[in-house]
Amino acid sequence: MKLKNSVRAALLTTALIAGTAVPAFADGGSAVGTADQAVAAVQKATGTSGIATGSKTGAVMKTDRGLVTVTTPASAEGQLSVAASDGSAVTMGLPAAVDTAGTTSAAGTTVYPNAAAHTDLATQATVVGGARALVTLKDAAAPTTQRFELGLPEGASLVADGNGGYDIVTSAGGAGLVARGHIDAPWAKDANGKSVPTRYSLEGTTLIQTIETGPDAAFPVVADPHYTWGIISGTVYFNKSETKVLALGGTVVSWLPHPAAEVGGRSIAGIAGYAVATDQCIKFKVNPGLAPLSPALAMSGSGVYGGSAGDGYCR
Repeated sequence: MKLKNSVRAALLTTALIAGTAVPAFADGGSAVGTADQAVAAVQKATGTSGIATGSKTGAVMKTDRGLVTVTTPASAEGQLSVAASDGSAVTMGLPAAVDTAGTTSAAGTTVYPNAAAHTDLATQATVVGGARALVTLKDAAAPTTQRFELGLPEGASLVADGNGGYDIVTSAGGAGLVARGHIDAPWAKDANGKSVPTRYSLEGTTLIQTIETGPDAAFPVVADPHYTWGIISGTVYFNKSETKVLALGGTVVSWLPHPAAEVGGRSIAGIAGYAVATDQCIKFKVNPGLAPLSPALAMSGSGVYGGSAGDGYCR
């Protein structure tokens, strides 16, 4: 989501691709005009340089981990899907109350106008091999809590990354969990481009985004969950028993450097010992093939997670 936030005014009136049914609206406005306004609000917030264009149903991106296929739903009650080259996929349901048909802009944004009370929804495939689910709060009456139902592959789970987002993890083989996907930390912007406070919480596999609009927020406010799948980030998480083994200088997997290896006065054993003392767990950075990086690079990606906030794997 590290995209340019500026956008030329000409892009805000992007022509819409025909071919999907657009509903009539109670306010008497034209359906095309309503969809055009929804596109303008979203693309003003995201820009267009990071959107992957394909068809009205999604796009296929080539990444260093293979092809990633994003499928956007034809209507608001469908599933946004990101699938890896092995066929596994993570899906996200939109917080829709009405099954509004989608309309896709020339830049690749699909909008679902008035899909919930005072709310437009949208989706985008992104060039990094992921997808966005966007919520536009059109006025102060729009609900500020939005729920996104996640569908995870068998054996996958979510681990908080410590920066407001989540890693989507699977077994690393033998020990630990490796991140195969990621949900970025959330953002929200008002009509003036000002950041609006927002945060995630998790109920099972339901991602909940809370958007703290205040009296100074200029509407519409656009908020964005963005996620990828099938692109291994290189972060491996260990649980408490594995962390204790590392703290004592033991080995849990063959591809880790020796626990006593030090870089800048820090060692794996030392970091693990701190994690044990603070009731946390250790995480470690490796390359996408699970072969260790040089000790210096590997240590720069090490750290702790879990603790008092609780984590499903740090136990």
